[in-house]
Amino acid sequence: MSCAACVSHVEHAAKKVLKEGEECTVSLLTNSISIVYDDEKREEKALEKELSTTISKAGYTLLTDDKNGKKEKERSGEYRRALQRLILSTAFTLAVMYLAMGGMIGLPIPKFLLGVENAVAMAVCQLVLTAPVLVLNFKFFKNGFRSLIHLSPNMDSLIAVGSGASVVYGLIAIVLIATSKDDPERVHRLLHDLYFESAAMILTLVSLGKLLESRAKDKASDAVKSLATLSPKTATVVRDGKEEVISVDKIVEGDILLVRVGEMIPVDGEVVDGEGSTDESALTGESMPVEKAVGDKVRAACILTSGFLTVRAERVGEDTSLARIIRLLEDAAASKAPIARIADKVSGVFVPVVMGISLVTLTVWLIATKNVEQALRSAIAVLVISCPCALGLATPTAITVGIGRGARSGILFRSAESLEKLCTVKTVLLDKTGTLTEGKPALTDLYAYGIEPARLLSLAAAVEHASSHPLAQAVVLAASEAGLEFPAVEKFESLTGMGVQAMVDGKLCRIGKPSAKLLMEAEKRTENATRIENLNTVNAFYIENNDAFASNFAALEAEGKTTVTVSLDGEIVGVLGIADRIKEDSAAAIEALQREGVRCIMLTGDNERTAASVSSAVGLDGYHASLLPEDKERIVRETNALGACAMVGDGINDAPALARADVGIAIGAGTEVAIDSAGVVLSGGSLIGVAEAYLLSRASIRIIRENLFWALFYNAVCIPVAAGALYPLLGWQLSPMLASAAMSCSSVCVVLNALRLRKIKLLKIKERKEQKEGVSEEMLFSAKTTVYTVSIEGMMCQHCVSHVKDALSALKGVKEVVVSLDDKNAVITAKQGALTASAITAAITTAGYSAGEVVEG
Repeated sequence: MSCAACVSHVEHAAKKVLKEGEECTVSLLTNSISIVYDDEKREEKALEKELSTTISKAGYTLLTDDKNGKKEKERSGEYRRALQRLILSTAFTLAVMYLAMGGMIGLPIPKFLLGVENAVAMAVCQLVLTAPVLVLNFKFFKNGFRSLIHLSPNMDSLIAVGSGASVVYGLIAIVLIATSKDDPERVHRLLHDLYFESAAMILTLVSLGKLLESRAKDKASDAVKSLATLSPKTATVVRDGKEEVISVDKIVEGDILLVRVGEMIPVDGEVVDGEGSTDESALTGESMPVEKAVGDKVRAACILTSGFLTVRAERVGEDTSLARIIRLLEDAAASKAPIARIADKVSGVFVPVVMGISLVTLTVWLIATKNVEQALRSAIAVLVISCPCALGLATPTAITVGIGRGARSGILFRSAESLEKLCTVKTVLLDKTGTLTEGKPALTDLYAYGIEPARLLSLAAAVEHASSHPLAQAVVLAASEAGLEFPAVEKFESLTGMGVQAMVDGKLCRIGKPSAKLLMEAEKRTENATRIENLNTVNAFYIENNDAFASNFAALEAEGKTTVTVSLDGEIVGVLGIADRIKEDSAAAIEALQREGVRCIMLTGDNERTAASVSSAVGLDGYHASLLPEDKERIVRETNALGACAMVGDGINDAPALARADVGIAIGAGTEVAIDSAGVVLSGGSLIGVAEAYLLSRASIRIIRENLFWALFYNAVCIPVAAGALYPLLGWQLSPMLASAAMSCSSVCVVLNALRLRKIKLLKIKERKEQKEGVSEEMLFSAKTTVYTVSIEGMMCQHCVSHVKDALSALKGVKEVVVSLDDKNAVITAKQGALTASAITAAITTAGYSAGEVVEG
């Protein structure tokens, strides 16, 4: 196949053997055909035989997997041979051009070829030099005339007819020269219009364009090919207690593999021993290493950057994540976007129309000028300048490059239709759990009453450590990240529906729902509490004073968080807030989509209060709470009626909504059902990928439209120019050589324009944070603070010191005050931004003393 007309002819031929419900897609970029059929109703071999027969009748050859098994090796060899043919063609073409035009610019020409008397020798010499070019590029004639015979003309047909007509005219001219020795003027005219140089130049320039086009097309599919080379060739397995290096193809499910630093993980599996960090950028686009320990899942093509892992193989060969991604990309690249139908409709009639225009051009010029040479020149120029290749490459190159660019960032488009549709979306509907949030509970708030916060957290974690409840694990994880030690516990007991309890340091520690009596006693408390938020993010910690337990408890409940009390011997000493933490980049992703004019609405099965809290935190345009799977599907259907929408989700309950949406987007960490129902899969868990996918879709469709416009505009303008439309006005007439150069440039320009997508910059919303090994107790319970030093006049005794200290301690945001009678100053430690120099001076003055300069730091 050489152009869009070929694609149209092959598709038309293939559809003759397809039954109802079966589909076929032909790709010019990959020179392949994809068939969707019911394998229960017909055999693959039988279908293959029918396709081969009908495609052969159309003038093409179907290569099966068996015949085409060495395709990659043959491709590099074919490129070398094509380059050799081009070099030889260029050498002979330059020689022909030298003889045909050298004398016009004063270059020396052999004497035996000069003059009218040697015209036959000159013509024959040009023919001899042109013949090798014709032989070297005979495939254009073979394919072109074969397509004409099968009544399915393509670009090769235009080239074959154009260059062939030039050669035929040259042969006729030789005969006329030989028989016109008595008419020197006619011989001179015929000698300068042989057209052998045009035939050679047309074929050489087209060959050059094809070679450049082929290289550009290979770059367009680099993403798929680079992924295919990621899998290692060998792996180290442990069998019968011995290490053995085997081919990756021989790994079976259940094998135990050893992965060392710098090695690539060959299969999908589970870590059974060891720990380390893996680079998963090839699959997810995430550059930061991911920590792996016993029980964690690992995937093929990820590189172990540190540590040592023992992995049990779970998915091998064609079942690995890498193999599935490669298949997805290949299928998507071979698919057609709806916008491609424009090119398909045009290309189906393009070549016959061009041939008709060429014939009309020849006839009009003959009637108007009675000049055969001039008429032939215009007719051949029309044939050669027409470029159905540009039409055929406009869409598939942009789609393939766009899909490949997305794969580099962990965005997998399952089809070209998904790539096209996503940019038309005006509303994005999002699931909450696992999509906007991390999908697992985490400790977010801590109130401590009459006890050090660190002590409270360590007590709670010690008791919860024996529990398997997800909320308990959230508390344990927070304490572990803070680097706290857990005291020993005794007599652990699970209280059904109420929580857990155990003896810690001789006191009964109960964690869970507070009893009515405890609540009543707690409401009477008036002392202040210390609250710590965002326990997992060191830079976001802060400490502030709050009122009594009742308001603390109510505040957490209002935020939709699960509230747990901690009591010692029947007295409440703390309240813990636990919630499904919002992903750190969710708000940034929502903001990015909204900047593009996309509404973002959450669909969740959670309660109204939690939904409202999450919606407010990430800045959504709205939400629907307490939904069942069928409710989500219904809302998607209703939203579709108002305009294109996308659904983002990760769970089984999202599958109906994902399938119903114009574009379903599945978070890669989600369930298989959700991924299978989606048109776009984000291999990472970040919601940033949704905004990136939208921007990539928009850029890809813009490139496709540019390519189609260029291809159609080029042909609409150049064909009339080649036909001589400007000759009556400006005296311009395009030569076949310039026409062939323009045609080659047109195809290359379309592909190069599509390659711009490889360099497109996607979102850079946030800086990647360095991973931290752990959080010390000091870091956990220290907020960002500022230290102030102020000199004080008038203090006479410790009683004065006490007065000053009380006055300063009463200021909002103050954490610590140290007053020195000897140094006559005070050192105040306060929360950053909570205190001013004037406030310090006013407090000291009000207490009856004189304040000097307040020094910060």
